[in-house]
Amino acid sequence: MRVELSEIVLKLRHPVITSRGAITQRDGMLVQVSDGGVTGWGEALPLPGWPGADLSATRRALEQWAADPDPDDLPDERFAHGAVELALLDLEARRTGKTQAEALADVRPVADRVELNALVSDAHTAVAEVAAGFRTVKLKVGASDLEGDVASVAAVRDAVGDDTRLRLDANGAWTAEEAVEALAQLEQYAIEYVEEPVAGMDALAQVASQSPIPVAVDESLGSAETQIPESIAVVVVKPMALGGPRTAYTAAHRWIGQGRKVVVTNFFDSAIGQHAALSVAATLPSPPQVHGAITPALFTHDLADLPPIADGRCPLPTSSPTPLV
Repeated sequence: MRVELSEIVLKLRHPVITSRGAITQRDGMLVQVSDGGVTGWGEALPLPGWPGADLSATRRALEQWAADPDPDDLPDERFAHGAVELALLDLEARRTGKTQAEALADVRPVADRVELNALVSDAHTAVAEVAAGFRTVKLKVGASDLEGDVASVAAVRDAVGDDTRLRLDANGAWTAEEAVEALAQLEQYAIEYVEEPVAGMDALAQVASQSPIPVAVDESLGSAETQIPESIAVVVVKPMALGGPRTAYTAAHRWIGQGRKVVVTNFFDSAIGQHAALSVAATLPSPPQVHGAITPALFTHDLADLPPIADGRCPLPTSSPTPLV
């Protein structure tokens, strides 16, 4: 088994404004694992300032593993673990002629397409995405004061009408007191759920128990083994931030078995990581959810082509993307 590592820098087409600051580019590592003439690809893109993200630690873990690669002993650092886990899954899929979803699910059926939400920044972009066929939109909040957030949410709801589902993501911006007030004011806009109104599992559980809007856990997960309090109804699964597609697949099925809604999304990944997220989403049991696995046109130049999206749905590609390197 031969392993090659290379650094990648991906510039976003438009900055994404979050409560943790603006995201303008993604820096990380591309992992290439070859065996018997077949190559699998993975990536690690830790995001500075976010929980557990440290590119230098990820790089060291990958270099250590690459020096003596063992498919049964993956790196402990979760972004490195995710990159290697994806590369090995991709290698298996290419070797067997399966899709990544089929390799994950084994004998279980997989969906042939996945419905997606659209990430929007304001009412104008929300209208454009609904016109393109998306039935669910997601808006970031928490980067301004509560008055500004409420006005932004109200404008998006008014623009898209009552038939479009609206999700919010605060990225842990509020204190518990602020979150309770914000959620009470936002209830009138028929919000499907709010991701991370506060940071930390205990604080989320406290706010969720008082919230008129369902609360979702995302970056506060920490790991795939985290125990989720009963008051939290929705789990947002980012495979490449959770330890990889196999890790995410196992955790997602466990949380669904506990009666929770699981939504699979990407971590501002390249086409390589987004494809992995799409693959995990395609393996989940009915009823189907609306996921955030694919964010089209995210980068000025991506590592590979993304599958086409039509009417807010993305077909599962018959093969994995190959980086244009």
